[in-house]
Amino acid sequence: MEVFKKHRSAVIVALCLVVILISGIVSIGVKSNNGKIVIKEVTISPYGTDLAASIYIPRSALKTDKAGNFINTVPAVIVNAGFTNSRTYLDNVAIELARHGFVVFHLDMYGHGFSEGTSNRGYANPPSPFDDDCSLLGAVDALAYLRTLGFVDQTRIGICGHSLGGSAAGRLAEKSAGFYTLQDQLLNMLHSEFGVSVTAEQVAAQDADAVAAVLDEADFALYKMRKSQITEEYERAVRSALIFDAGAAGCDPHVVEVAGVPVWRDIQANLGLVMNISGHGGAGILNKDAALTSNATLTMLSVEGAAERDTWYQTRLSNTTERVISAKLNPLYSDASNPDIRAAAASNSLRMITTPWGWHGFTPLSSETAKAAVQFFSTCLAYNNGDIVAGDSTNTIENPSASSWVTKDIASAVGFIALILLILPLVDLLMKVPFFASLEGTPQAPVQSKKSPIFWVFVLIFVFVPTLTYSKGVGWGMFGASLFSTVQLATQVAFWSIIITAGLLLLIIIKYFVFDKKSGVSFRDMYGLRLSGKNLIKSIILALTVFGFVSVLLTIYYNLFGAGNLKVSPGGSIIFTALSKEQYYSWLLYVIYFLPFYLVNSMMVNSARFKDMSENASMWLIAGINAIGMFLLAIFQFFIGYLRTSKTFFAVPPGSSACVYITSFFFVMLFVSAVINRKLLLKTGSSIPGALINVTLFTIPAIQVYTYYTFL
Repeated sequence: MEVFKKHRSAVIVALCLVVILISGIVSIGVKSNNGKIVIKEVTISPYGTDLAASIYIPRSALKTDKAGNFINTVPAVIVNAGFTNSRTYLDNVAIELARHGFVVFHLDMYGHGFSEGTSNRGYANPPSPFDDDCSLLGAVDALAYLRTLGFVDQTRIGICGHSLGGSAAGRLAEKSAGFYTLQDQLLNMLHSEFGVSVTAEQVAAQDADAVAAVLDEADFALYKMRKSQITEEYERAVRSALIFDAGAAGCDPHVVEVAGVPVWRDIQANLGLVMNISGHGGAGILNKDAALTSNATLTMLSVEGAAERDTWYQTRLSNTTERVISAKLNPLYSDASNPDIRAAAASNSLRMITTPWGWHGFTPLSSETAKAAVQFFSTCLAYNNGDIVAGDSTNTIENPSASSWVTKDIASAVGFIALILLILPLVDLLMKVPFFASLEGTPQAPVQSKKSPIFWVFVLIFVFVPTLTYSKGVGWGMFGASLFSTVQLATQVAFWSIIITAGLLLLIIIKYFVFDKKSGVSFRDMYGLRLSGKNLIKSIILALTVFGFVSVLLTIYYNLFGAGNLKVSPGGSIIFTALSKEQYYSWLLYVIYFLPFYLVNSMMVNSARFKDMSENASMWLIAGINAIGMFLLAIFQFFIGYLRTSKTFFAVPPGSSACVYITSFFFVMLFVSAVINRKLLLKTGSSIPGALINVTLFTIPAIQVYTYYTFL
């Protein structure tokens, strides 16, 4: 106990580091299935631009014979997170698929996470992520990489994705699988290359060999060679796609021409939809079946009236220009070795929809989503830690457990909390270094009274003006990506924060000269702005030292624990993870942009010390008040808005919906930063050191998962 009292800060930092280490060990244990899965970081540069990913490989797939040839080949799944999300998202799906034996290629789409922006990607101009030329955002390149791996079964590769990543999954299926059956492609080849006339009856018969019988011996031999080439290409196409809470209009069935004969065709791939009740295509818990009756669902599944959730359907081939309604098969979570299901999967005609609880951004936090992914790909790719054979239930799957990732997320959250808890003890240790000794100071004695109505009126203004302007305000700074706007959504938030900060600073000045000046305390003392030039420089160095410590810690954690991260997810995820080289520039840029906000917030927090309340009680009260506005906004947006109706309670400008999830970041940050501000005020007598530490620390999660502009 004496040792703890004497070295309290050092002991706390050490304990927090131990907790972070344990959280990493638990996380990698879950992700690697206790060593049964190899997790490797992969970077490919097909256009001179880095595409980063984590690849999960079952250790059994790496076994080779004496000649070095792989003994086993296993199916693979490409996992795409959504727009503005890094591969930190959808690790629930990636982890569970890997634990069921799949090779998983979990990528950062171009311009996200550790992947570089599309400004380098072989284009004359950086394309929009929503342009068709860039709609796959790395999925095609991921597929090309998987084609080089000898342990991947090249005839069983699938893709899934959320939001924009879901659209990319649909587009890849469209481009790879297409709308022509194998027989359609052979008939097209006979018609275009050999000039054979094909009738509607022959298209309906789906027997190209019978049509090829009219060829002479030489042409028939050439036909057989071309048939072999087309068949091999057909079998290697991506024919299983699972779309999480997104549209995939490119997969809509339509009329095509087969050898000049118009016929209706569905996409020639197994296709699944995971549409959250309160997400894309949904209408919230007030209308849980909305996604089942939407035109997009009915079109994609080729059903009428309403689709049944958690049910397999099989599309049927049309012989005319009119669609044929799909046949209903078994429940989704039924025996995957069922012969009817196996036949439908082999013919690339399976369809399903499931509607789990949650809103659009809840997908990466859903065990139901992960469970649906495991059932879908195990069924469609006939694999569950071994092949699934029709009628053989010894290795089948029908109701998988898919919640191991939750243990990883809990460990990650514990590590996140430990990281936050070590900041103040770390600062305390640093300030014992002689260089920082001059920062020690005594703050102005409290002058506010908890009974002052004027004080509480201004508190309400300071809390709720930002809260009520945020949803619209994030649309004020809709600037394109550039050297000065490397993270577009962060720019939107920063632009709003600068305007709000200017307004709040004006109110602070008015409040002081109208009400507070009579106390006899100067403006600088009341708001903790008294700091010498020398100590300002030392405060900056102190903040950069804390940032450097955290940055190195996160980089070590990332590299030791399979792209590990520390995150909590109260509605939206708040993530501390290693920064890519481009993100260090973005971090510096947005530290500058956000500094006025953090400084004015520190001034407000530190001026709210009560002469008739203890320092500790005052600190916790003000920390709660500092966060309450954004906490309430998150409740309204997520639970009263999204969950009930699938729309935000307070409307947000087009293109700004991702900013809704930052409200979770704000209320956590505002609470923690208030405590740091107050503790640093009592230690230094100034509001400035706390503001500097907070802005350098919390800009890490503020910028790291959004699309950024690459110039390096």
